[in-house]
Amino acid sequence: MKFLHLFNKSSSAYDGFARIQGYEDIKDIVRRALDSGENHNLLFVGPPASSKTLFLQGILEMKSGVFFDGSNTTGRILDVLQEKRPNIICIDELDKMSTQFQNQLLNFMESGRVKVDQHRKQYDFEIKGAKVFATCNEINRLSKPLQSRFRKLFLPRYTEEQFLDVSDKVLPKLSSSLSRYIGANVRISQGDIGDVISIGKLVRPL
Repeated sequence: MKFLHLFNKSSSAYDGFARIQGYEDIKDIVRRALDSGENHNLLFVGPPASSKTLFLQGILEMKSGVFFDGSNTTGRILDVLQEKRPNIICIDELDKMSTQFQNQLLNFMESGRVKVDQHRKQYDFEIKGAKVFATCNEINRLSKPLQSRFRKLFLPRYTEEQFLDVSDKVLPKLSSSLSRYIGANVRISQGDIGDVISIGKLVRPL
């Protein structure tokens, strides 16, 4: 299933943000949140092609957790949370998720507890101290109460040169010229770094 990935890496010495160009202040905030014993929830806000998803991937390369794709979810999200009880929860494109799920997330972030009836199944469990990291393109699609549970980090769109540099970094098996060519065409079509990675996987290195 596309929405679920379980990661087991937990080395604080590993830099999961090496592929991300710039945003040094935001990288520092995220590292501090990950290392803190307190409960920190971060929301990455920005247009496509601003490395929001790369931040979530980097987090899960450094810490164990689960990943949900808000644009392609199923009803098994609560099953996964109940089974894994993760301390790190990453949600990509939270603004594309249903209002019902957003409300459930708000209740969870306020209490640390999930107690709902869904699809003829009852859920009643706790996850203490979980940290939620999420991304969104359109923050106005999130309720004000849900927004208030996050510290919001705003990422501006990459310049063309920055986008090409990131494309080169995320496709290390391809030549620099080919990686940048892919990046240039993806950017023209209003795609993001995730699209660059997907296309790069289809290309056979020379």
